[in-house]
Amino acid sequence: MASLIIFLIAGFLARLCAAQQAGWATGQVNATMCSWQAPRAAVIRDTVYIDGGYLWWEPGMSDGTYGAPVNDGNPLGIVYSLNFSTPFSTTQSFNMSSVFGTTSKGAGGSEANNIGPLYYDGGMFANDYEWFTYGGLLSLTDAYPAPPGSAVAQYNQYANGPPKQFGNGFVLQYLPNGITRYVTDGAAVSVPSENLGFYFGGLRSSTFGEIYYISGNASLNADELSETLIGVDMSSQTKAKWNNYTLPTNVPGRANAEIVWIPVSKQGILVAIGGVIFPAYANVNQTDTPAQKAQSQQQSPAFMTTVAVYDIANQVWYEQETSGTPPGQMALGCAVVASAQDGSSHNIYWYGGFDGLDQAGTYSDDVWILSVPSFMWMKVKSGTPSHGRAGHKCVKPYPDQMFVIGGYPSLSGTSFHCLEGNVIQVFNLSSLQWIDKYDPGVWSNYTVPAMIYEMIGGTGTGSATQTAPSSTISTNATMIALFQQQYDTSKIATWYPYQAITTSSSPRPTLPSVVAKPGSGTPSFLAPVLGVILGLIFITCLVVAIMLYRRRKILSVNGTATQSENGTVDPRRGVLGWLRSVNVEAKAPTVTTDETPSSPYDEDNPYLPPEIGGGQVHEMMDTSRPQELSDSGTGFTPLALSGGASRNSPKGLRSSPSAASNTSATSSVSHISGRHPSNPAISPVATSPTSPEEGRIISGVSNLSETDKGHLRGISETSGVSVSTGAGAAMVSPVSPPRVEGSDYISARPGGEGTFGPGSGEGSGSPASKRRSNFAEELDEGRL
Repeated sequence: MASLIIFLIAGFLARLCAAQQAGWATGQVNATMCSWQAPRAAVIRDTVYIDGGYLWWEPGMSDGTYGAPVNDGNPLGIVYSLNFSTPFSTTQSFNMSSVFGTTSKGAGGSEANNIGPLYYDGGMFANDYEWFTYGGLLSLTDAYPAPPGSAVAQYNQYANGPPKQFGNGFVLQYLPNGITRYVTDGAAVSVPSENLGFYFGGLRSSTFGEIYYISGNASLNADELSETLIGVDMSSQTKAKWNNYTLPTNVPGRANAEIVWIPVSKQGILVAIGGVIFPAYANVNQTDTPAQKAQSQQQSPAFMTTVAVYDIANQVWYEQETSGTPPGQMALGCAVVASAQDGSSHNIYWYGGFDGLDQAGTYSDDVWILSVPSFMWMKVKSGTPSHGRAGHKCVKPYPDQMFVIGGYPSLSGTSFHCLEGNVIQVFNLSSLQWIDKYDPGVWSNYTVPAMIYEMIGGTGTGSATQTAPSSTISTNATMIALFQQQYDTSKIATWYPYQAITTSSSPRPTLPSVVAKPGSGTPSFLAPVLGVILGLIFITCLVVAIMLYRRRKILSVNGTATQSENGTVDPRRGVLGWLRSVNVEAKAPTVTTDETPSSPYDEDNPYLPPEIGGGQVHEMMDTSRPQELSDSGTGFTPLALSGGASRNSPKGLRSSPSAASNTSATSSVSHISGRHPSNPAISPVATSPTSPEEGRIISGVSNLSETDKGHLRGISETSGVSVSTGAGAAMVSPVSPPRVEGSDYISARPGGEGTFGPGSGEGSGSPASKRRSNFAEELDEGRL
């Protein structure tokens, strides 16, 4: 089973305008389809698809002239399509590119490169749901590698088979072992009612390997006849089955023949006509040797006088002679089949081509009919040599009409020139006339031309009497019997008539009579395209600028946070940002005068007064006597506990009228409490046991602002002082605001008189230095 790789889906297919894609010349203002060498084409329902081939454009110049034709190389991998509902004119003045739809094989409309490269010649097979391309020549390039020899492109247009998830688009399929794409210039035919496709004969390299278009390397040149019939079964969508059948010895290989399908017998039959051996265009130097030319002229005409017939169901080949006057040696023409309404005759139309030897010679513009089963030839329309073409494709939109698509004129002269008429021509199969416009609303069933039914008998609707080859030529009875078997025509789906769509008049671009912009070498679409691109760039830059501005503004408010390598924010920057974000009013005031209450923990204070006399302090309690306060100048004096007094007493805080003095700079509230056996006990103040102030501790800190008071309250809640209860047991209690009045913090004592002074034996205080404490702690008796 062939493997599938989806390389494009419908959502990514770019719809592009049908226009010259590359090679614009200086002063060029437009381009018109000129000729189309060796495309490949097939019909799905109501649309013909054209892929590959060399499409030449005629450049319109700004000075009112036309330049030399240019082949753009189709860098975007464009596949052209023409819906049969589209009316158009076939006259030279009509701009035919306006009627084509386009789909690029490149992702998003970009260059296709080796995903969908340009093939010259090859074949296309289609049923009512999908098409495949096979064979053909690539241009040798170093720009990208060529697809593998087993690669073929497939395009899914409609879902086929059981319900499934479906998306139309291109897929790249791979051929099984024993089959490669290295073949070209064969004859391709599609059989939609049987979901089959065939590729007959063609050319290959002498090594069966890679082949390229005029490579200059003989080993890469397709100049050997292929004696194979390649078949593809498209019954199962995306699971095509490929087969390689070797031609029998009585059916020689040939280049650029035509092969058609005729609806008779079980699965129909194939008839191969025309083609040549040793075509001049297959050689590296584009010409034959005298011996090759002579051999071709001897054998090639026989491909018209004796045609190959293939029974699909039984896979059997036959050779059948023809009668009448055949076209002669002919290659690179096109063929379609039109059957009588009763199926009594089937008429094969052949148009155009040349002998395959003289590329600068006369190309045919004649129409020929081979009628079967009588196998009689007749020329039904003579044309003009100047209108002749080769390398084109033919399809039938209606039973009575034939489209001739593409082709190129004779290579006579010193330069390449365009087709006479237009790229598409329309021929009426019943009236045998060329028509100058296609109207989807005008059609009829096929009628056998008079000159044909006069030859084979019957009427325009059928009833042919000549139902076998003439007795003057050899006939295979088994093969003739195939025509007597009716084909199940119910398998043939019809999609016509088509509802004409409205199109704007699209004449060939009119060129200015004078140069609009001398020296301008830019195409007309460049300005609007650049305008759109520059506009998008401007909008993008504007959006980015706004986002950067908003980000900078946010960072300026919240602080900058840089991400570390593991994705977290630097905590140091976070702290700085937090500090910057704190309201300045919420910070503690900073004072720089002599009256600033200092703390022994201030970083700028070079002197740290001893908190507890130099003794080691432990956070946890032990059995030593408390020594939180000493006589080292801390400013705290222990007081006797008041009976029944509590720290929650309503007599808590009193305001102090005392002013600050320099001595207050050394007063502090200890934030460490503990016991150590090496430290002396604190001497209690000698007070009356019945004093109401017993058990109170008075601090010597004064003259603080309300903010500082709040700060010290927070410290006092977590700081402890040792208090003697009179029973020798020490108690640790947090500092509380005093409830005693004094002149200042240091002299505060029960009754309002200072305890420090000349008579106290402690310190050297004086009445002038007396201060009243504003903090006191009342402890419940017996509380620890």
